[in-house]
Amino acid sequence: MVTLRAVLRVGVFIAFAAAGLAYGQERPTFVIQPRGVVAALLPASILNDADVQKRLSSGLTTTFLVAARNRMTTAVTGARLEVRYDLWDEVWLVRKIEFDRKSEQQRIATRDALEKWWRTPVRIFASNAERVPLQIDLDVLPFSAAEREDARQWMSKSGGVVTPGGGSGSVIDALIGTTIDAKPITTYRWNVELALK
Repeated sequence: MVTLRAVLRVGVFIAFAAAGLAYGQERPTFVIQPRGVVAALLPASILNDADVQKRLSSGLTTTFLVAARNRMTTAVTGARLEVRYDLWDEVWLVRKIEFDRKSEQQRIATRDALEKWWRTPVRIFASNAERVPLQIDLDVLPFSAAEREDARQWMSKSGGVVTPGGGSGSVIDALIGTTIDAKPITTYRWNVELALK
């Protein structure tokens, strides 16, 4: 059994650079877990961002992609969090997929419970090194991968002209390129150096 002391080891040295963030904005904190696993506690301010809140209430899945890049080796791992408000049942459907593909899904009844879920650590990286310099990128996407694929298929079947190579006509390609493959709503970036041992 993992003790709280082991999980909250205070061997963490964090040096943040302000890349991409306004001065004074909340930053994630990190917890070093056994076997060099790094878990991030993401700032609550992300959920409260006006653009993010607008997407969260849309009925579509808002996807939060966390990429952890080791600045020494360029290795990239990360996690994905998906949040969708089910307009019919009036509950939040959430899914967390961590760096090792461990996945969990929940139905959450209230906004307060959603914020509590958001503040739980998400495992993003593991290393045997003593120190790891990381660049953490968080992209907020306005849909999930499944929704994007559903929309792509619907658009190609409902109005596109299928070409011999299996692709769709230029009108549908343009529509897909500007609608489905939209840019992130917002992106956050933090540079950290973590002492794992």
